[in-house]
Amino acid sequence: MAAGLADQLRADLTAAQVPFADPVFVLCNGRSGSTLLRFLLDAHPDLACPPETNLPGLCVQLATVWSLIEGAPLSANRGDEPPDVPEAAIAGVRETMDRMVGSYLARRGKKRYCDKSLGTARYAPLLARVYPQARFICVYRHPMDVIASGVEACPWGLNGYGFDPYIAATPGNVVMALASFWADNARITLAAEDRLPGQCFRLRYEDLVADPEAVAAELFEFLGAAQAAGISRACFSAERERHGPADYKIWYTSEITSRSVGRGWSVPTAMIAPQLLEVINELAGRLGYLPIDGDWGSTAPPGDLRAAITAAPGGTAGPAGTAALAANHGPARSARLADRLRAGLADATGSGTGEPWGALGSETFVAVAVTRDPECPAEYWLVDLGQASVTQVTKEAQEESDWDMIGEIGTWRQILDGEVNLSVALRSCALRYCDNGETAPLAADTRIGIVARLLGLVTWR
Repeated sequence: MAAGLADQLRADLTAAQVPFADPVFVLCNGRSGSTLLRFLLDAHPDLACPPETNLPGLCVQLATVWSLIEGAPLSANRGDEPPDVPEAAIAGVRETMDRMVGSYLARRGKKRYCDKSLGTARYAPLLARVYPQARFICVYRHPMDVIASGVEACPWGLNGYGFDPYIAATPGNVVMALASFWADNARITLAAEDRLPGQCFRLRYEDLVADPEAVAAELFEFLGAAQAAGISRACFSAERERHGPADYKIWYTSEITSRSVGRGWSVPTAMIAPQLLEVINELAGRLGYLPIDGDWGSTAPPGDLRAAITAAPGGTAGPAGTAALAANHGPARSARLADRLRAGLADATGSGTGEPWGALGSETFVAVAVTRDPECPAEYWLVDLGQASVTQVTKEAQEESDWDMIGEIGTWRQILDGEVNLSVALRSCALRYCDNGETAPLAADTRIGIVARLLGLVTWR
């Protein structure tokens, strides 16, 4: 029995001493889709990618200890990487990592180690010294979608994912905190790309979910790994080590879709300081993302966050575009909304109470019903209070309207069915009021009241 245990210990020690010269490090921030990438990497027959280990941070701690032992100067800030890590320290860190990770690879029966830990980008220079043949996957996602995902993941207050110091800096503004979080992480990751150009692979979440097989094939080619057709399905076909930090949604996911792309369209950009927004747009431009401008959230979302918004084909602003819209898109999916608006106009103008809209009686507004499906374009309804008419139009009608109301078709349906309160929808930005000009301070409340009356939501007089 003792001899058998000794033999097993020697075998484990031998396995632990197997070096892993070319590990893969994922440079990512929270809510960027990195857990999905981990699943894809781990599903490859030669690659092992465990839950977040914080191994890169451990490398820095070891480098600090080794530097101290070697008598090298340490960083002025406790916990930061020493300014000049001696070669003896680099060798010591590598020996420790080889022993620990070699054992893991042997246990998994894999050949190459991949590490997906949040905040690794700031350690990339040290990791490249420890493992000169290492490869780095730089993961990005559109900033507004990261903000929306962060709010979704932390509905009762930002915590975890690296958010804590940012919400501490702006405790009353979640959007600002997450915007700063994205900007800092994007800047550090891009700096790693600039410093290690031949060792980095840029991967955008939007590219991955749009065509996972093609992106995976390109990634594996970069890593020098064998191709693995069908890996976007295989990644959900086996257990992927649950005991560790991960995206909470991944355990009940069975396919890769693009349904999460564009959810940041409802994030209120006014909560981001202009100086920070300028920085974000500069970084987003370097990454090939749409800028966050004055149109953000005020009309239909773009079909692709990676491409410029183009004008919708067919039709012109106003009623003249109706025939073209009908011919191009068939029956309106939001026809119920239009019918309710028409009924509200008929009821208000036929009630015998005189001019129902007061000083706003000559205004027009556009009710926009959008979808998350790029194959299903948004629908626009021009409501003319003076003419008591509702007409399907094109996007250009918003250029001439006095104000607009924008929401997803599902949100409009929930409001009509009484499942969602109008004020709740507006406060959560599921429905957006957009003023297209300078008006009196109380005009917004009056206009929202008009919409409520047209939709039959105000039952008291």
